[in-house]
Amino acid sequence: MMKINANMNSRTLLYGKRNDGGGDKTKLSLKDEEKTREQLLEEIVDLRRQMLKLKHTKMDEVFQERLYKILEGGLKAGFYVVQNGKFVFVNDHAAHYWGYRKAELLGMNSMNLVYPEDREWVRENAIKMLKGERSSSYDFRTTNKDGAPRWMTETIAPIEYKGERAVLGISLDITERMAARNKLAELEALEASLLEAIPHAVVGLKDRRIIFANEGVESVFGWKADELIGKTASMFYRSQEESEKIAQRLYSTLEKNNTFNAELSCRRRDGRNIVCMVKASRIGDSLKERNIVITYEDITERKRLEDTYKTMAKSSVAGVYIVKDGKFVFLNSHAAMYADYREEELVEKDAYSVVHPDDREMVKKNATNMLQGKNHTPYEFRVVTKNGRIRWIMETVTLVPYGNEMAILGNSMDITELKETRDKIAELKDLETSFLEAIPHAVVGLRDRRIIFANDGIESVFGWKAEELIGKSVRVLYRTEKDTREIGRSLYSALKRHRTFSTEVPCRRKDGHNIDCMVKASRIGEILKERNIVITYEDISESKQAKNELEKSRERLRNLSVHLESVREKERTRIARELHDELGQLLTALHMEIVLLNKKIPSDHHLLEKTDAMGELVDMTMKTLKRIYMDLRPGMLDHLGLATAIGWQAGEFEKRTAIKCKVTVDPEDFEIDQDLSTAIFRIFQETLTNISRHSEATKATIGLKIKNGKVELIVKDNGKGITEEQLSKPNSFGLMGISERAFHWGGKVKISGGKGIGTTVKVNIPIREKGE
Repeated sequence: MMKINANMNSRTLLYGKRNDGGGDKTKLSLKDEEKTREQLLEEIVDLRRQMLKLKHTKMDEVFQERLYKILEGGLKAGFYVVQNGKFVFVNDHAAHYWGYRKAELLGMNSMNLVYPEDREWVRENAIKMLKGERSSSYDFRTTNKDGAPRWMTETIAPIEYKGERAVLGISLDITERMAARNKLAELEALEASLLEAIPHAVVGLKDRRIIFANEGVESVFGWKADELIGKTASMFYRSQEESEKIAQRLYSTLEKNNTFNAELSCRRRDGRNIVCMVKASRIGDSLKERNIVITYEDITERKRLEDTYKTMAKSSVAGVYIVKDGKFVFLNSHAAMYADYREEELVEKDAYSVVHPDDREMVKKNATNMLQGKNHTPYEFRVVTKNGRIRWIMETVTLVPYGNEMAILGNSMDITELKETRDKIAELKDLETSFLEAIPHAVVGLRDRRIIFANDGIESVFGWKAEELIGKSVRVLYRTEKDTREIGRSLYSALKRHRTFSTEVPCRRKDGHNIDCMVKASRIGEILKERNIVITYEDISESKQAKNELEKSRERLRNLSVHLESVREKERTRIARELHDELGQLLTALHMEIVLLNKKIPSDHHLLEKTDAMGELVDMTMKTLKRIYMDLRPGMLDHLGLATAIGWQAGEFEKRTAIKCKVTVDPEDFEIDQDLSTAIFRIFQETLTNISRHSEATKATIGLKIKNGKVELIVKDNGKGITEEQLSKPNSFGLMGISERAFHWGGKVKISGGKGIGTTVKVNIPIREKGE
């Protein structure tokens, strides 16, 4: 049993002492349910001390029983007594958070409620506390009746209970507090991870002094994070005066707004100046204690690229402009000139203000489709110039980063003259239709090989009147049944693949006279439906007699073309050499004179800037000169051979177009006729031109080899691929030039391609012996 001091009045202990000497009926001041854990623990520890001081008397046994009754139901903490490892007393609160009835707990081993992994920890700390080596409470996990874990904090003390040694335990349920503590730790860890994952510099300021920094400050400013703690942010700026101005601007903005954004000039630890995009936000709803977080993003390179782009755009012959939030933020001179404005007159103006009112909705729709990737074809619209004239513009747009946001980059061309030309072409086409109706050749329409219409020219070619042929088989126009079948088979087979077909066929007039006709057929519509076609018959009997003369004439023209090309190459070579030898030497001498003059001028003289500018101008002229004579005739073609020249040309092409080029030569060293080398090199240049203009390719492979007495050049790209229709176009002058060059040398050209496989140009030219 616990000892109770005989001098203490049991009524006073149980009810407390009032100022008037009476009892206030407040049991141990435990009615306040809002007390903190610390306050409860203090009261419990004080109660434990008082109980240890009590001297046991017979009179106090009644008091002790009443005391335990009070603790059993009134204390808002777990209160229990353990003897020989088992519960002999448990109050209502302890039984409640363990989920047992008190009767179930009495006699139970107290360690059964402790989480298995925590039992040794509890045993060690309990022993220390009983020995007086520990005074603070210790935390551990227990399991309730359902097996669910709960966190407790506990203090214990040795007592006597009913005349035997026992342990008094007092505990609080801290499960919710531990969950909150773990959640807070997770959030803090997540916050730290996010800060370190940000590639930019992030610092926290309290009254302008740095209280934290992430590792990004080292990549942006060259400072380690721990070197910055406690210092001011002025070390990020170029001067103290500039730092003060920025701080005033920043804090003034954050007094009114939650965030601050600006491009600012900053300085690294090594003294190098940089440009940063600075974003700041205040911590909390108000600027209390000037607590803010600032992010610094190094945009120096981006700003340099923007300036470079603007420089390039200004020198572009196309109209280039940038639109942000619906307004022009940049234009080059050509874009402004299209509408007869100066550049500064349109900056910050509505981009649609120069578009013709009737075209604005169409332009918005087309621009939106192009920005969304739904359309890649340039669109045309009208603009109204400053003086009210109408001009036609062709435009493409794309999204680009500008500043710290996305903007629209527009590229445009004035196609007013082209549009007028198109209108004239349309008029000419109408006129052409009228001419076709009046041509003297025979024109017939067929449906399933029977004539459904014929023009008046049928009489002059075949001797039939037009009305005599309606409903008849086309057989009446040919010499034999066999000819009719073969011609029909070839014609319809070709028209399944192509819109048109032409060939020479043997025909017969109504009077039985044999003639030769050039037949040109085209299908009606996109497909050969019901075998509906139109055929034109031109009597070429007389022209065939002149065919041989024509072939001879063609051969003479081809030889003349080759001769002219040879003369042109020689002239190019002569001009290139004169540019290199004469003008190059003059520019070199001029450059040397400028250098000597530069040395004679005092370093602080204002003329020094002029001479430097002159030197730069001469350098630019020399570079331009080099580009011109290399375009005219690459010197390495004459001195280092075809293989080296092709490798150089591929490298220059890759620099200019960003199309990756891979060149293989087998064998690496060979010699062929100089004129043949020139022809192959020009063929190669033409293939590169076609790739850049039409293929939409990203890479090309070039193979040059000597095989079986032939030079083989293979150029393959990964572009959209050439089609049969494109190959058969009569105005493909680039492909025609390739074929003509190869033909002159007795070579062959094969061009193939298709969607998804790109285009391949294969050239084979036999190597002629010298003197052939």
